[in-house]
Amino acid sequence: MSRRLRLLGVAGAVAFGCTSGPTAPSGASAACDPLSTSANAVLPIFGRPFDGPSLIGNFFDHDKPIDGDANGYVLTLCGARDTKQVDGHPGYDWRMPEGTPLFAVADAVVLTAGLEAPHFCAQLNRTVQALYVQLVHTAPTGVLYVSVYGHLSRIDVQEGASVSEGTVIGLSGNTGCSGTPHLHFGVARNIDGNVNGNWILIDPYGWHASTGDPWALDPRGAVSVWLWKDGAAPSLR
Repeated sequence: MSRRLRLLGVAGAVAFGCTSGPTAPSGASAACDPLSTSANAVLPIFGRPFDGPSLIGNFFDHDKPIDGDANGYVLTLCGARDTKQVDGHPGYDWRMPEGTPLFAVADAVVLTAGLEAPHFCAQLNRTVQALYVQLVHTAPTGVLYVSVYGHLSRIDVQEGASVSEGTVIGLSGNTGCSGTPHLHFGVARNIDGNVNGNWILIDPYGWHASTGDPWALDPRGAVSVWLWKDGAAPSLR
């Protein structure tokens, strides 16, 4: 049975946001070509989750990545407001052909590999379930991170298995509350050293604006961290 992780301040923590609405690529005007050198914090442990370029859709909403706490815009990692994206989005979406191989971004243990709980998707006017995978990674610092791959068409790993960075964990798809074939990718950080404990969503690209990160200042939030190795971060344009 799939395991649900408890996200502080976030109800219904299934797949960290795969229940968001159908996705189509937004304009790239809010992108800022973030680099590790401009991030607020850096811990380079992630490789690429897929090969090749893919159009960016929705960004991680730094104000705030919580469904139901809408304020009419997404605040990107560079501090730009974008009203074209899914408000409250808890990760990143990349449009790609269905069946694109997806890779473990780091050595991990498979926490979840299967279908999310059934739920009603208002945009599609039907009950849906997305295929998704959650991988737990232990950083050199000892902190646990989980990476989430949502809307898959096929899963190639089993819960409890150990996988190495670069292992194909499944194929991208269009399952669940999704209107365009794409990958939803999200990350959360464990705060109590217990995989069955509490997790907080973070942005794996960190924060790049000169002002304070609203999500880091929120009592439900945390400091985001650039987690990508050199050359591994998918483009945000």
